[in-house]
Amino acid sequence: MLLAFVPMCFTACGDDDDDATGVAGVESLYGTWQQASGYAIEDGEKHHEKSYSADNADYLHFGEDGVCQMIEADHGDFYYRGSQSFNFDEEDNTLRIGSATYVVVTLSSGKLELRRYWGDVDYDCDIYKKVSDSVWDNLIK
Repeated sequence: MLLAFVPMCFTACGDDDDDATGVAGVESLYGTWQQASGYAIEDGEKHHEKSYSADNADYLHFGEDGVCQMIEADHGDFYYRGSQSFNFDEEDNTLRIGSATYVVVTLSSGKLELRRYWGDVDYDCDIYKKVSDSVWDNLIK
């Protein structure tokens, strides 16, 4: 029994606290994101759950130059909403786009989940999926 226990003493665990909060660094933010779904929390309850198709979603493009460009899709018509500077604070997981501040709940190579608080407990949550930058290039033509 002792021989079975000895190998376990020398087995190390992997580096699980890489991104314990599920939030990667700013490099993961760069590129094009398509709104996939969203919901609101009001008085502790989930409301207004919605999924978005490609022709009815908001698109965000984060550039390495610190500029976020925005496009809104409405039934297949695409409208350029302009650009704002952005700043991602990796220490407290906040993302400022222009004057709006979001809490970054999840940031990975394929998913971005943003919360915007409207009080102590009420907030909106938008979930984006990363898409190819060529999608962005096709939208701005």
